Amino acid sequence: MTELYLTALGLGFAGSFHCLGMCGPIALAIQGGKASGARLVLDRLLYNLGRAFTYSLLGAFAGLIGQGLSWLIGYQVYLTLFLAAMMIAFGIFSVNPDKLLKLIPFLGEWFQFVRKQLGKFMRQAKWHTFFSIGVLNGFLPCGLVYMAMFTALSTGSVSEGMGYMFAFGLGTIPMMFAVAVAGQFIETKVRNNVRKIYPVLFLAMGALLLWRAYNIHQSSEGIDEKPAGQVEMKCH
Repeated sequence: MTELYLTALGLGFAGSFHCLGMCGPIALAIQGGKASGARLVLDRLLYNLGRAFTYSLLGAFAGLIGQGLSWLIGYQVYLTLFLAAMMIAFGIFSVNPDKLLKLIPFLGEWFQFVRKQLGKFMRQAKWHTFFSIGVLNGFLPCGLVYMAMFTALSTGSVSEGMGYMFAFGLGTIPMMFAVAVAGQFIETKVRNNVRKIYPVLFLAMGALLLWRAYNIHQSSEGIDEKPAGQVEMKCH
């Protein structure tokens, strides 16, 4: 699972440049106030940890669904293979996952609801609201977040799904923290150059998922083929 978590960190970091378009304005909007020094860092840290907390909840939810599918024989292998194929296709055809969100009707209403709630907390701009702002921010529709959730689903575990999405959230923190503290965007040209690595990142994730599917298949075969005499018996 270490490689999977490292991929989550990489996806989160690369995706943080993309997130500047949606989350960057929010990070800048909460910059007002007289906070400075350690207080400024603490406020922005709470905001970013709030986002990571939401991603963890989403990961736990995805892992729970995957765990609920455990009764399907071989589901984890097939699901992982499907996700691998999808990631590879995204990489080859340079698919922008955000464009796919426009095909889901209710997400527009959900975005409006979250934005309204964000406005209420941001008007208060007190230290205890920064974490809540981050939590709500994490629920904003984002193609990369949903891509990460699909991978969390393939873990088939609540704890591993949560851990994967938390690692994804940690990967987004350096850039978003810098924006919130420094109060300025990275130049558009730089953001566009970083986006060019998305296909490579998707291909890498696809390859990793293929390797994971192979390992899951080998593990299941090893259990099925184990001679009965080698099964450990315990008497109580």
